[in-house]
Amino acid sequence: MGYYKTVVRAGATVEITKSYTKRVGVRVRGRKEKPTTEEMEKINRMNAERTLRLKINANFGADDLFITLTYRKDERPEPGEAKKDVKKLIDGLRKEFKKVGADLKWVCVTEYLNKAIHHHLLINHIEGVDVPKMVRKLWRYGRPDFKFLDDTGQYKDLAVYLIKETSKTYKAKDGVKKQRYSCSRNLILPTPRTEIIKKAKRWLPDPKPVKGYYIDKDTVYNSVDPFTGRAYQKYTMVRISGSGG
Repeated sequence: MGYYKTVVRAGATVEITKSYTKRVGVRVRGRKEKPTTEEMEKINRMNAERTLRLKINANFGADDLFITLTYRKDERPEPGEAKKDVKKLIDGLRKEFKKVGADLKWVCVTEYLNKAIHHHLLINHIEGVDVPKMVRKLWRYGRPDFKFLDDTGQYKDLAVYLIKETSKTYKAKDGVKKQRYSCSRNLILPTPRTEIIKKAKRWLPDPKPVKGYYIDKDTVYNSVDPFTGRAYQKYTMVRISGSGG
């Protein structure tokens, strides 16, 4: 019979899912069991992590900036005002980028429950331009903290961190935060490609990478889908630095 193989290419990563149905997580006809609230929260969180991971891997890379924006203690705003503050910053950065012929790409999360309100902002860098200086000039509420993405091209831990960072705020019904994160409209969202592997009935439990890539061992899962009761495998290949592809 063979199996389905779904491939998603995002920057330096290739995410692969092998299964006996086109999509993992689709309930087969006749199954009436509903997942518990906890199970649905876990599924929703994992789906959010996956979508954000693909966006980050496909759109950002080495030397792009991960910025934490804080406020001086006596100037911390309410969430609604903080949202306006970060929007003003992003609008200002977009204008500054355009002056040098570049397009701004960004992802932003805001957290404020049980901690001092702050923003995390991921933006692209511009070769030869002092982007941190732009940010410091535009953000006058506190001292921005800058970190820079490495050259691995695999930023799954960052996606997990950002989704976790806003998990409490996302669940809160305060009418301010209705989404886990916001992002620019010019981000690429990779498209899955599915094919049927007819020559093999089963896949290897220990997948092998193609030339020029290595397998991120932390991403290898051999499991059974709770919705379908069928086996599946997931893993991610990452391009070796300096390789083509």
